[in-house]
Amino acid sequence: MRKTVLCLLIFSGYAVAQPVGVGLKAGVPLTDALSVQPSNALQYVQDTHCYVIGPFVELRLPLNFAVEVDALYRSYEFRSLLSSVSANSWEFPVLAKYKLLKGPVNPYIEGGVALSRVTGLKSVIELNHRANYGVVLGAGLDIKLLVVRISPEIRYDGWAFRNFDTVTGALRSNRNQALVLVGISF
Repeated sequence: MRKTVLCLLIFSGYAVAQPVGVGLKAGVPLTDALSVQPSNALQYVQDTHCYVIGPFVELRLPLNFAVEVDALYRSYEFRSLLSSVSANSWEFPVLAKYKLLKGPVNPYIEGGVALSRVTGLKSVIELNHRANYGVVLGAGLDIKLLVVRISPEIRYDGWAFRNFDTVTGALRSNRNQALVLVGISF
């Protein structure tokens, strides 16, 4: 029992002593969040706002590992003959990162899971799922410049459900999405 308590105290002290990075990520989607197909019924027009932005925290661990948690915001809207709908999406990826090299420029790979939530809807006619989950895979560079770190990366998000889906298939969420992000942290 004493050994277990001693090991927990040593490990917790070591974990607290690890560097923590806090910063902001911003980027653009490479794929649209919504896809619109011609239909004989309602015609949809989508307007995906081309930005993703939000804070992140990174816990840098030994052996080139890190854990990152993001809170990413994006907005989009679509219109039909009957209505105009705007929505926001909050995505919360939790990622394990592995840095491949040491030095001022570190390439890394990352993977994990994400939760998302659609908010701010004025109309819910086309809403299929308000909450979603999925996998996240990515790769990037961690560039150290004095006290600032710049991290350009490319990410793939694979979502379990379509948040928006019409019966005719004229409007639907893309379950596979790719983005380019740049993180700035301290």
